[in-house]
Amino acid sequence: MITNKDEVELALRRAQFAVLNPNVSFGKVLEMSAEDLRYGVAGSDPLPFSRNVVCVDLEGPELTDLMFLDLPGIIANAEPEIVNLVEEMVLSHIRGNCLILVALPMTDDIENQKALRLARQEDPEGTRTIGVLTKPDMLSVGSKARDSWLDVIEGRKHRLIHGYFCTRQPDDAERNKNITSAQARHAETSFFAETAPWSTTEHKERFGTENLVSTLSTLLVQIINDRLPLIRSMANEPFGSMWTGESDMSSLIHERNTAFAEFKHSINKTQPQFIARTPGQAGTHSFPIQIDNETPATATELIALQKPVFLTDIRAHIAKSITRELPGNIPFSAKKTLITAFQNTWLTCAVDCFNRSFESVKHSMLALLMRCIDEKFGRYEHLQARLKTCITNLAAKYFESCGNFLMAMLEIEQMPFTQNDHYLQASTEKWLSRYKDERAGKRKNSRDETGSNSKRRKLDGVEPSGSASRVAEMFKFGAPTPAPSSASVFDVKGSFRAAPPDSARSMSSGSTPSGLSAFKPPAKGSPSPSPRPASPSDAAMTDSDKINNVLAQLAELGYPGVTPEDFGKLRQVDQFETEITVMSEVRGYFQCAFKRVIDNIPALIDAKFLRAIAQNLQQELISEFGLGSENANATCATFLVEDPRVVARREELMARSRRLEAVQIRLHNLGLNKSAGQV
Repeated sequence: MITNKDEVELALRRAQFAVLNPNVSFGKVLEMSAEDLRYGVAGSDPLPFSRNVVCVDLEGPELTDLMFLDLPGIIANAEPEIVNLVEEMVLSHIRGNCLILVALPMTDDIENQKALRLARQEDPEGTRTIGVLTKPDMLSVGSKARDSWLDVIEGRKHRLIHGYFCTRQPDDAERNKNITSAQARHAETSFFAETAPWSTTEHKERFGTENLVSTLSTLLVQIINDRLPLIRSMANEPFGSMWTGESDMSSLIHERNTAFAEFKHSINKTQPQFIARTPGQAGTHSFPIQIDNETPATATELIALQKPVFLTDIRAHIAKSITRELPGNIPFSAKKTLITAFQNTWLTCAVDCFNRSFESVKHSMLALLMRCIDEKFGRYEHLQARLKTCITNLAAKYFESCGNFLMAMLEIEQMPFTQNDHYLQASTEKWLSRYKDERAGKRKNSRDETGSNSKRRKLDGVEPSGSASRVAEMFKFGAPTPAPSSASVFDVKGSFRAAPPDSARSMSSGSTPSGLSAFKPPAKGSPSPSPRPASPSDAAMTDSDKINNVLAQLAELGYPGVTPEDFGKLRQVDQFETEITVMSEVRGYFQCAFKRVIDNIPALIDAKFLRAIAQNLQQELISEFGLGSENANATCATFLVEDPRVVARREELMARSRRLEAVQIRLHNLGLNKSAGQV
């Protein structure tokens, strides 16, 4: 350590000599005087340049915590590899958050100085660059170059956001006199005050070292404030980098998405397996039906067990729920118990999925964090162990908290509720049509609207149901066709409903209420009306053409918006009409609640577990380590003690490196001696 500033210059010259003369021992360099350093060592050719740097640490009560790098000047007249080496070294140090001072000697034209171009390359917006013009005393009196440089200083040429400053440092004669710093600053002030055109400019704040230092202090504080958010984010490594999309994060996101997909599949499997027929009725289905005749079960038990539920099961369930309701009125409790039967299974699915699938996500996240801790803090064994314990406890804390939120959300689902009235109604009507088609044996059962088998039927290429064919024939030939039922009519909204007994009698006697279209079946035993012969064009019509024809004519009669799915509503009134309606309403609600749950539960887990850890990790660590307390410095000092094994290993490697460097120097000297003929 040097305590006398008069010894600094010699120490720097020795350090520079040692860097450029690696074949000279350090002990010999420390004994060399300034004159010896100037003439060098006989038989030892110095390197033209080196990547090694000379580091000077200044310590004092009035000194700020700041790093200053004096980079080499950009050279052009040298070997290409030397030029590239210097430029790469300069670029590597001016990247990032530093303030760039570009020294531009006024003895050369500014257009020829590559240092300014390199600064613009790394700081294209110019927010970190200041130009410092040097050697103004080297310009002769009356030189045009002085006026040209004055244009630069006053901002008329080669403008920079922070502008240019001009300084004048002691020449060789003044340095030989060992003038003080105060004397050097006085000489500088006198030069600019007495020398034109510097003495005549109105931008006098741009001249002198003191003005430059004052501006640098303000600008450095400004840059620190502007870059502080970025510095904080960098200091928040390793967890901050994990959530900004680094490659290690992809595996964690993949496992999270896989767990979400498994949860969706498990909830989808709980859908009620309603079969719109009686156990003995024939029908076609897209999945196997297994009937357990040995152990009769209620409809709710069958739903919970994910077994088929037939119309007779629903009828028995409704019968148990009826109290004092009027005929045709199904109590809400009957539908609620059917709904809660499958919703009760959601709790099991969610808990199982959370404990099994998301446990693996938690382990993956912890593994990623542990790797980051090992990488960043592997040197500090005590700190490393404390961080791992803290983060493990933190993950367990948020895992449990997220589980509590999960239970609360699933508890809400125990009471049927939705404000999505339109979707609930549309889904219920869709399933009503499908169940009626299934009851008639014209449509395969579809397990789930969200699955692979149940897709909305397209208008083209669809085989119309029996009722649709009858309607199509009625409109094509204009002849009366047997109606689905003498007690069924279209209401003015275009939906199919059962007519009251009076209406049925009036229609059977030949009268038709205003605004309604009635279809009267032929009398028993009477011949059916013969349709007119089909023309060639009629025979050539495809099924989709027939459906389109029916839909078009219904629209002309005032029933717009009818779809092929609505044809299932034309089925005649069934003895299980009430049971089919209940099935449709419960299945429609499942579809509505299913879509809600498969989105809300994963979103909750993502917000209250995964992202919660990312957002609160820094604050939790600050609290855990007491960084805001009075003993914070002492606490950090204890944690930042390096592992003795790491220290010993580093010293061993450094000693080995010094031995290898000594061998390399001896081999280099041997090569030089051989080339000089000194064997």
